[in-house]
Amino acid sequence: MSTAPEPAEPPATVAPTPVTARRRLIERQGWQRAVFEVALLIASAMLALAVNDWTEERERTRLAQRVLLELKLEVEQNQQAIVEALPYHEKMYEGFRASRQALNKGEPWEYPAAFDGLNQILFQRAAYDSALLSQTLPHLESRTLSAISALYTQQEEYTQNLRMFAAATLQTDDKDSRRDLRLTENCFKQMASSERRLITLLDKARAAIGSELGPEPAAKP
Repeated sequence: MSTAPEPAEPPATVAPTPVTARRRLIERQGWQRAVFEVALLIASAMLALAVNDWTEERERTRLAQRVLLELKLEVEQNQQAIVEALPYHEKMYEGFRASRQALNKGEPWEYPAAFDGLNQILFQRAAYDSALLSQTLPHLESRTLSAISALYTQQEEYTQNLRMFAAATLQTDDKDSRRDLRLTENCFKQMASSERRLITLLDKARAAIGSELGPEPAAKP
């Protein structure tokens, strides 16, 4: 009669030797150190980017403030130039209009006594051009950017019209007084009308710039 084989005993677990345990500990510590170093590198890179972004934003803000101050001064200078020129142009328009009406009626007429040619306004735009070159305008508030763009576009149009008016007056014929008076009257009329529109745009630009700059610091006693 055969005897059933006895079940095999499981292999005995070999206890790690002190050397093996130490090696495993060193490997585990090596992985932990590697993970820590990678995390430290990532954190350092993110911190550097954050500092760089903060520095760039601070520089953009500083540059925008400087440009706004320059634009504010430029707008004030251009507005003062118009305020000084507008009364003369309005007076000349009325004077040449009266002279033309007198000529049409066959009455004696003469050029306005205060007539001294066109009071040409040379608008300042160095601050605006500097803002364009430095690409600072896109960093301004939308209200300010819109007001400034509209203003300088209108100023450029005014300058172009002034050149055309000046060319037209040079082409007048002294023998055709009616045409001469009509052209000159229209010239002053258009200039005065453009200057009144510009004053409105200048006021809007000043208000927008002032709002973005914020209140001026109180003067020290």
